[in-house]
Amino acid sequence: MKIACLLVMVVALAGNISRADEMSVATVDVREVFEAWEYSIDSQKKIEENKESLERENNDRLAVINQYQMERSKLHQNYTENQGSMSDADKKKMDARFRSLGRDAMALEQDRRDFFEKGQQALANEVATEVKLILDRINEMIQTYALEKKFHMVVEAGGHTTRNLPLFVHLEGAVDITDEIIKRLNETQGN
Repeated sequence: MKIACLLVMVVALAGNISRADEMSVATVDVREVFEAWEYSIDSQKKIEENKESLERENNDRLAVINQYQMERSKLHQNYTENQGSMSDADKKKMDARFRSLGRDAMALEQDRRDFFEKGQQALANEVATEVKLILDRINEMIQTYALEKKFHMVVEAGGHTTRNLPLFVHLEGAVDITDEIIKRLNETQGN
């Protein structure tokens, strides 16, 4: 009985080995496709422009806040230097202006922080959405190409282990379709 089971296993294994020889395997480096696809390049440029715009707006807001703080500092210095010769009415007027500038600067700083945090979150959402769209379109193209060319399996060649070693060191008979996927994606209308 044990010999019969062993014989069945050997025959099944031999059948699977012969089928594996008939399998057509392709490899693709998705990172390379991502970095070479014109749509992806344009998308990354747009995201970078949005990031730079957010940073410029944030810096402009910081410049205004710094002006308030510099004016406040000048008021304090003026008060310190001239308090002996100032009337009580002038002191009260200067104190009111000093406090007003402080409140305004604090309000502007809080507004700037809120603006920047919301901008960064919107940018992060934009990046996540765009990356998902790009990877979905790359995956769709890979699947279409694999079905068209009758590949049984497409392996991500750019993958690495946790020790930064290639996931697949050698795949006998595998066809690298990376360049063809890049070419087809760049040829598609509505990149």
